[in-house]
Amino acid sequence: MIRFDFFKNKYGKELLIDCFNVAEIAHRSLSLQELHATSFYEMFFFKEVAGHILLEDIKLELVGPVALLLPPAQPRQWHLQGSPEGMVVIFEGEFMEAFLKDNYFLNRLYYFGNYDASATLPLKEEETNILLELSKNIKNEIDLLATDSYHLLRAYLYQLLILVNRSYTDHYQLKGNLYRNIEILKFRELLRQNIRMVQTVKQYADLLGINRNRLNHLCQETFGKNALAIIHDELLKSCKGDLLTTGKTISEISYEHNFSAPSNFVRFFKSLTKQSPTSYRQEYAN
Repeated sequence: MIRFDFFKNKYGKELLIDCFNVAEIAHRSLSLQELHATSFYEMFFFKEVAGHILLEDIKLELVGPVALLLPPAQPRQWHLQGSPEGMVVIFEGEFMEAFLKDNYFLNRLYYFGNYDASATLPLKEEETNILLELSKNIKNEIDLLATDSYHLLRAYLYQLLILVNRSYTDHYQLKGNLYRNIEILKFRELLRQNIRMVQTVKQYADLLGINRNRLNHLCQETFGKNALAIIHDELLKSCKGDLLTTGKTISEISYEHNFSAPSNFVRFFKSLTKQSPTSYRQEYAN
């Protein structure tokens, strides 16, 4: 699988945000049908688009106006028709989190922080105009890149993220618990840090200083799943990442994710994906 990293020094000095017209990448990454992923957050605001995108085995139809919201490491394959129109904003999480002194900020956003969240958001005409205008403000400020541009760029991006979250929450009729509940945000962070070795509800409840019933209640309320299902989702995501981006053997991936035997890893993987790790790698990594 092809992986794209953020070009931090594109403008001569380190800058962890970029913005460009969709037309600039229409014949590059957007025409790339090989499976690929990036190391950064991506927000596509399409005024006009036709076709679909494959996020592993999930096919999403793209009909403008629509926003496509992708977190880092999301494998995808584009299948677009014609010439899409719109803007793209990309950024490293550090660009916002360090400024806000909030390591959980991006996880508070439903489209980046919620399991099973749709990557697409249909847009109304007014929403489209506002988001495109903000994106153009970001692009213009990057082109200018004055001494105080970093502050203004963060302000523009912050506004963009909040407005998209507001539209997303309204469109999908979601609750605001994910934005407010610090225990769930800490749980998500602990999962990312420890999933290869820590894989039980009790272990995570102990790390959070709460009981298992409380953790299950929070997960059910926020994600519509119990805590073990969320742990399994994160474990599967980590295993998939190794299958797609490394040359590690099935046994090595099994060992590094604390399975007692490769056969147990294969059984776990098949129970959630309906295919073996080997067939998954053959289908998506090649």
